[in-house]
Amino acid sequence: WQVFEGGIMGVALGVVLGSILQLIVSSIGMIGMNFVYQFKIFWKNLGFRQVLRLLPARSFDQGIDYFNNLVEINLASRLREGLITAYQAATTLHMVPVTLIGVAISTAAFPKMTERIAQGRADLFKKELQTILRIIIWLALPTAVIAFLGRGYLVSFIKFGGDQTIADILGLLSIAILFRSIYHIAARSFYAQQDTKTPLYISIAAIALNIALAVWFVMKLDFGVMGLAAAQSIVSFVEVVILFSIMSSRIKGIFDADFVHAVLKMISATGLMFVITYVMVKTFDLNATDTRFFALIPKFCLIAFVGLGSYLLISKILKLEETKPVLERLRRFIFRQVKTTN
Repeated sequence: WQVFEGGIMGVALGVVLGSILQLIVSSIGMIGMNFVYQFKIFWKNLGFRQVLRLLPARSFDQGIDYFNNLVEINLASRLREGLITAYQAATTLHMVPVTLIGVAISTAAFPKMTERIAQGRADLFKKELQTILRIIIWLALPTAVIAFLGRGYLVSFIKFGGDQTIADILGLLSIAILFRSIYHIAARSFYAQQDTKTPLYISIAAIALNIALAVWFVMKLDFGVMGLAAAQSIVSFVEVVILFSIMSSRIKGIFDADFVHAVLKMISATGLMFVITYVMVKTFDLNATDTRFFALIPKFCLIAFVGLGSYLLISKILKLEETKPVLERLRRFIFRQVKTTN
């Protein structure tokens, strides 16, 4: 793109060539492992048939989100020039922690959840779901705070000089970081029970609500592009509430007193962390001279370090179990460095 000045077509060509190169490298790797592929489908296999029954709803659920994106782009295109790019940039930024926290942890936990259901141990499934849900909430809450308060820095990392519109959109979407992260474990709790239709129906209803709210906010209330972000945040909350309402009716006691008490502690720790991080952001506030990428990194890292460190310390004081593996890893790392130095 930069060398041949191919514009957007150069970007598309780069994606295609990259995909072809990835396919070639993968094929060479399989040849090196003496892997011989035989095109043969075992139609009588019960597991394969079960996959075929579950696949259509799951695939449609994955693809239906693109329809919502098309509607949002259409609405943004009716506004002033440049808002489509700003909205897509903010959306991409808010999806980074969702992928790293919600998708990654849920994907790792899914096999164990499926195993519990296959064993007929609903009690162990409930315990596994509670544990993973607590971890995701504990990680997503401070991440949302950092994204909200540090949005000016984050936007400056992807656009020289920053952009107030992208920062404002990201501020609203930071609410969705928490609920989008929770959504992935909520949906997989249904998939583990061989139920792909319920999340699909809820997704269809959520997308319909998202479109209705987006049209209302943008066209009627004249909220502009901020209306799209507000619609996403509201729907992310509603979707999670519906999913877990249905799940809690199937498996009693998911949100027991211990779970609710732990979540309240996390919210308290997040509130105190918000105050500390806000002070740090105001102390190292962005100004007109902060335009260099490498000048912004130390400030943002210091803000994030103090904010997350205070959250970890407060969580430890409140005796949250989620702090134990983190503190243990830190202890091992510190002692390892000390031994290496000696």
